[in-house]
Amino acid sequence: MNIEQLMYIVEVAKVKSLAKASKTLNISQSAISQAITKLESELNIKIFDRTKTGAVTTKEGDKIIEKAQNALCAIYQVKEEAHNQIKLNDFLSISTIPGLTSPILNTYLSFKNKHSNLRIEVNEKGSIEIIEDVKNDLIDIGFIALNKANIDLVNGLDFSPIIEGELKLYSLKHSEPISIELLKDQIFVLYKDEYVEEYISNFQKIYGPIDVFLKTSNIEVIIRAVAELGAVTIGHDVSSFFDPSFPSKKMKSIQTPDFMDTTFRFGWIKKNDLKLSSEANKYIAEVNKILLAHEK
Repeated sequence: MNIEQLMYIVEVAKVKSLAKASKTLNISQSAISQAITKLESELNIKIFDRTKTGAVTTKEGDKIIEKAQNALCAIYQVKEEAHNQIKLNDFLSISTIPGLTSPILNTYLSFKNKHSNLRIEVNEKGSIEIIEDVKNDLIDIGFIALNKANIDLVNGLDFSPIIEGELKLYSLKHSEPISIELLKDQIFVLYKDEYVEEYISNFQKIYGPIDVFLKTSNIEVIIRAVAELGAVTIGHDVSSFFDPSFPSKKMKSIQTPDFMDTTFRFGWIKKNDLKLSSEANKYIAEVNKILLAHEK
């Protein structure tokens, strides 16, 4: 008994004709006839009463056809599930903090050039939003910044730190040291990020209000505001290392005032039970090489 034989008897039972079934299945009528005869002999049951005008299932054949339909349905479900698993293993949805998009995408293009079947989708978001997206199964994996104060946010998740860095002030006009009084006189343009918001909130509680004239999630606008308006911004030093649009030769980093912990660990976050394909793991390992190379 084989799958083809089951397909043949189901189709013949449906159209009540070997001739019609042969056209539907694109196989000769004699081949179908021989396959059915062989199956009937194997099962020692007559499935069809054949006449010159067609083929009708016997009483015993009706039960065999029902079982054959169930068997074919189960086989199709197995194939569909396998296909879906392959599709899942070949696709990776990623969210990353700003500035890390370039190494993630550039590494993927190089990886894809080696004829990998892996497909990815990449978006930029803040770290805490990425963590929530992982918890809610909106993405497969994320690259985040995590400080000691928020370590509880990743409880129950798999966080794999890769590199370390810190939150810094950036300006074209000033370099360290800069006094708190001079810093308060600056205009600020900020990336919409939970850690930046926390920094500004704590700063103003201690030192008083500052002039934040723009908040945006567009990195290019922030860089323009710093370059053209002399604004000061705040961001992760890791992002400035890897963002090609960041004018690192002109924009100077200023050590943040020592009123809160601004050190971070940067790495991948995912659910503990998420099993990545071998291709996805190879790709992530390639990204990690690029990130680690900068620290050496």
